[in-house]
Amino acid sequence: MKLNIITSYPKSGNTWMRYIIYELFFNPKNHENDNSLNIKKFIPDLHKIQLKNNQLILDEDLKNKKIFIKSHFTFDQMKNFPMDKIILIVRNPLDVFVSLYNYYGLDDKNKDRYVDEFAQNHTLPGLNKFDYPSWSEHLIKWLDSKLNICLIKYNSLIDDFDNEISKLSNFLNLSLDQKKLKLLKINTSFSKLKSIEKKEKETKSEGFFKDEPVAKFKDRYFMNIGKKDSYKNFLNDAQTSKLKDSFGEYIKKYNL
Repeated sequence: MKLNIITSYPKSGNTWMRYIIYELFFNPKNHENDNSLNIKKFIPDLHKIQLKNNQLILDEDLKNKKIFIKSHFTFDQMKNFPMDKIILIVRNPLDVFVSLYNYYGLDDKNKDRYVDEFAQNHTLPGLNKFDYPSWSEHLIKWLDSKLNICLIKYNSLIDDFDNEISKLSNFLNLSLDQKKLKLLKINTSFSKLKSIEKKEKETKSEGFFKDEPVAKFKDRYFMNIGKKDSYKNFLNDAQTSKLKDSFGEYIKKYNL
């Protein structure tokens, strides 16, 4: 059994992509999905899956179905898994920084220090405990893996959803009609996903929004803003320049 991998550096659109894959592969009758439990079940998180005899323990509902696994690891960390197709999501690192900063509620008084750390190491210290790679290491290791990769840009999903989904569908050998595409846009909109998280937090419903570390921050939402160029209203000119100097080659090469 080969695994299809959905992978990104944290806060780069992985959750959005899991909802998209659910709609494409696990919702053939186009029922409204108003929860995160379906996503947790059908597109499981590698960092939460149990292992038995070096085998992943998956939900029974995935029997005889395509397997998609979400991960923030590099290829090197996963190279012993039997992998088929890789959906690699990349987001402007300055927006990633803002999203991480807001999600973890970091102190604004120390923003310059965190900017320096992200510019120097391409990650934040708190992520080391999860054994996650840096932003650039994650991207480079996967692109150098020589596997079958579809590179999806977060900004392109925002600006040109139809074409980005068309590219993804071709990669996954799917035919997608306009009706399904329209439903896909509605069912995976940021406002829809945020409303699901809000409802599940209020009702303490089962799903990945109840899991750690998402549930740890009761006063903050995992689905926060979901826009591009959010760094422009968050970073001053000096902070922006420092991060652009550090990540500039990637931003230019991948048009982020």
